[in-house]
Amino acid sequence: MLQDGATILDVGGYSSRPGATHISEEEELARAIPAVDALCKEFPASIISIDTFRSNVAARAVDAGAAMINDISAGRLDEAMIKTVARLCVPYIAMHMRGTPQTMNHLTDYKNVVKDIVTELSERMTRFVEAGIKDIIIDPGFGFAKTVDQNFELLNHLDHLRILGKPLLVGLSRKSMIWRTLNITADQSLNGTTALHAIALLKGASILRVHDVKEAVETVRLVSKLR
Repeated sequence: MLQDGATILDVGGYSSRPGATHISEEEELARAIPAVDALCKEFPASIISIDTFRSNVAARAVDAGAAMINDISAGRLDEAMIKTVARLCVPYIAMHMRGTPQTMNHLTDYKNVVKDIVTELSERMTRFVEAGIKDIIIDPGFGFAKTVDQNFELLNHLDHLRILGKPLLVGLSRKSMIWRTLNITADQSLNGTTALHAIALLKGASILRVHDVKEAVETVRLVSKLR
């Protein structure tokens, strides 16, 4: 990934896909911390992000060398997370989600999906700022508590999230909104992923969270020529 041009390596020990099996904090620590430690030792110049909603896992990962915290719950699933991020003084990626990975598919009732997401993220940002978190990145949470149609509505109006005044991280890579729409599999979704990556970049995305680094980097380079 680094050789293909990845800027950040996102490491997580807890699967957040819809309906994923819940695991204990001990299991998550056993999976994630050795990986962070090994990457930091092998690639000391790399930027490591720890993907977790648990404050203790986040703190342990930062102690091991992680430089960012990527929280799918924006601090909703662990009340200690916000104070922990503020204490650690590291950038914080806050994603929009409702419920948990086990329940989110049943929490897709929005009056206006884009407006509601902006409102909910704005409320979280108020708490972040009050706690003293300075570096905030927003992830609108494609595929998390959103239907396929809602995902496309969100992508179509992604530029509206600029009102939050923070960089946008977008995770569209091989998501079900692609392969369900095209009636293919996730393994066949690279072309669709690239198409949506280009759209996201044109609508204001600053960071792409991807599986296929080489193709994503090429997309970034091409789209940057249009700006």
